[in-house]
Amino acid sequence: MTCKLANHFSNKYQLSLDKLPTKASDRVSLSILLPGMLFSFIFICIGIYDLSFSNNESNLLFKEFAALEDSSGVYNSFINPCFFDVAIILLGLGNIISLLTAYLRYKKIYFDGKTVEIIHRTPTGKKIRTKDSLKNYEGVRFRIEFLQFGLVSRNKYIIELLHKDVCKVAPLYISTSGKDIRKIWEYYVKALKKPAILNTDEGEVVRDFKDVDKPLSSQYKAGIINDDYDFYEPIPDNISYVRKRDKLVIKGHKIIWDAYNFVAWFFIIVFSAVYLILFTQLEHFSQKYNILGVFAFYIVSLALLLSAIWILFRKEKIVIKKQKIVHTYKYMLFSTKHDEMNKKDIESVEIFINPFSGRRCLSIESKEKNITFGKKLPLKDLQWVKKLIIHEVIS
Repeated sequence: MTCKLANHFSNKYQLSLDKLPTKASDRVSLSILLPGMLFSFIFICIGIYDLSFSNNESNLLFKEFAALEDSSGVYNSFINPCFFDVAIILLGLGNIISLLTAYLRYKKIYFDGKTVEIIHRTPTGKKIRTKDSLKNYEGVRFRIEFLQFGLVSRNKYIIELLHKDVCKVAPLYISTSGKDIRKIWEYYVKALKKPAILNTDEGEVVRDFKDVDKPLSSQYKAGIINDDYDFYEPIPDNISYVRKRDKLVIKGHKIIWDAYNFVAWFFIIVFSAVYLILFTQLEHFSQKYNILGVFAFYIVSLALLLSAIWILFRKEKIVIKKQKIVHTYKYMLFSTKHDEMNKKDIESVEIFINPFSGRRCLSIESKEKNITFGKKLPLKDLQWVKKLIIHEVIS
């Protein structure tokens, strides 16, 4: 089996070291699998039902959506109902097969304090067993991946026991929540007495386990980090930097579009077109169905459409005050405070890279909190912001 990068399956996983020996299973969560299976099954049932009664006009579920009524009361179909049914059935079957394949694979990790054993089951049922001594592991690595759920992107925080053989890399903790992530990472570093490793834009940054919980200011005084900020360095084109009377404000100068945005816009345009077509049939639907239900459908659909557009135009902003750093989201009509962190609590400011997508982000960390900024900004822009924030925190 060849591995280029450790691929972990779960979004919620933890290998506890409080009591040894210990074990844990890394696989797709049922909370993700079951809803997907249910919706896929419903799609298949709807498609089969409508296909079975396609010759009965009273049972054509998609007739209203696949045809327009002319002035004479005759329907002119612009989508073949059978094609629509078959497409939905195939979509449901494909999704079920994909989910089952994802669930069949897993990793089981066993640790007795001295030896790490991993049993990897592939989707075909083949089991691959690896085993090695803890002393052959390089350290405890913390990295961030980006997950895309439709229009919403999330961070996947991964803490793993690093080995030169990628197949022997053992996950220790995985979550989509950044709460206490630094504290959890330090727990594993100190419990295993292994170096702390970060995947950053400068490669792997290694810290001794005794230095992992030092504040940024203490690291600067000890010579672990440097202050490389240059006041005369030009501000990047993609960054808007404003110094006000009692704070500094850093934000993206413009919205940066990527492949995920173009895919999202495609679905928004398709959804909008369908919505407008259905809206022209409002009077017809009101006569056949409950008027309150029809209006509720249109209102909810419009709200979802507007929410999706608002998310796409969302900008993020870092506000640096005298004693703290504030992370906010700016929408078209309002702003919301996402998180804040006291400067004295900050232990790390690094740029993380997702090796799967190549996207980067700036991560500001304390024991209890994690602030990520600039997922779509170029590397040079993030490096400038990083130097500025470090300078402001240690000053």
